[in-house]
Amino acid sequence: MVEIIEEGTQLVIRIGEQEFARYNFGSNLWKPYLYPVRAANGLSLVADAPVDHRHHHGFWVGHSRVNGHDFWQERHNSGRIVHRNFEKVVSGGELGSFTEKCDWISPTGDVVLTDTRTFAFHDTPPDARLFDFEIVLRAPNNAPVSLEPTNEAGIPYVRLADGLTVKSGGTLVNASGQRNEKGTYGQRSPWIDASGRIGRLQCGIALFDHPDNPAYPTPWFTRDYGPVSPNFGLFQEEPIVIAPRRPLRLRYRVYAHSGDVEAGRVAAVFEEFLQSLRQVESSDQPMESPVGRSE
Repeated sequence: MVEIIEEGTQLVIRIGEQEFARYNFGSNLWKPYLYPVRAANGLSLVADAPVDHRHHHGFWVGHSRVNGHDFWQERHNSGRIVHRNFEKVVSGGELGSFTEKCDWISPTGDVVLTDTRTFAFHDTPPDARLFDFEIVLRAPNNAPVSLEPTNEAGIPYVRLADGLTVKSGGTLVNASGQRNEKGTYGQRSPWIDASGRIGRLQCGIALFDHPDNPAYPTPWFTRDYGPVSPNFGLFQEEPIVIAPRRPLRLRYRVYAHSGDVEAGRVAAVFEEFLQSLRQVESSDQPMESPVGRSE
């Protein structure tokens, strides 16, 4: 059973009576984010405000060039991504979820972008946790919103915990077997995995690109010191333009596993993800009418 419980300015996600993650949405924050995201031993797979980049927060969303405004850094001239409300919270079943609305507010107080984001957590064992992330970005007024190419962007962005980063002894691997920043940076792949040792546990976290996303399979932004992001906008010359009444929808699955990329069955779990999408698509098709058919 997946339970989602509000405690102050956090949503606590519990799966099978064990805490898996917390979503932080307080008004004092520069942006909402998911931290911690726990491995089977209870330690976090992601880092919050590490000393080298204090503006990195677990699993989060940000962009430094939104109509000329910075929603990446956390400085006097930066914008804020502000929690507006939770549209829906589903708790107590095999799938728990919440949907949140956020405003991207510039330093001058203007709402330059809005988003609706949904997290859906599956009731799976501690050594194979799954959650889905969807975000829909909208132009709030009758003018387009431009997301300029930049490496200071992540929709979403994951900051790995020490132990999973290449710098601290971990390994990055993509679907082609390319490794670490040297092999994976800018390379297109339907998934990427980071694994290593946290405490005494060999474990990892993988991100799966949804096949309906733009530029699938996405090119990845990776750094050996910890960031991982499906940043397709960085690797193109023109900006991403979100037109009025034409929102940008992005979807991903996250897989938190024990073992490395092989022991954690990352490639197989990604194929299961694709198969689940095919089953949904086939169930959405109208049934063929038996009228007029001959046996």
